[in-house]
Amino acid sequence: MEILKIVALALTGVILAALMKQINKEISIYIILATVIILFLSIIDRITDIFLFLEGIYENVTYGKIFFPVILKVLAVAYITDFTAQMCKDAGEGAIGAKVELAGKVIIFYLAMPILTAILELIGSLLG
Repeated sequence: MEILKIVALALTGVILAALMKQINKEISIYIILATVIILFLSIIDRITDIFLFLEGIYENVTYGKIFFPVILKVLAVAYITDFTAQMCKDAGEGAIGAKVELAGKVIIFYLAMPILTAILELIGSLLG
């Protein structure tokens, strides 16, 4: 039933923003931002539960503990990047949103470099 509250909030925000866009475009952007923030706050408990779950998995993993934090950072960058880019696009700034997406991809590649290096070393040791 939680999803119904989220959908109702999102639709209310969309309708209010659409109505206000005809009157004052700046206010509609604030309505969108407020809606997004409220939506994010409504799922913060679920995000906390996910991180607790992942922490439990991390404690039980014996191999690959070095890579686990990297994977979490990559996921965090991906979600934050997508969230920010969508907000930019909603505000009519698609060019800025596209650059945020590009920056996120570069940062994700940078974060994944240690994993790529380890995989290449493993392949080299198996072939050599």
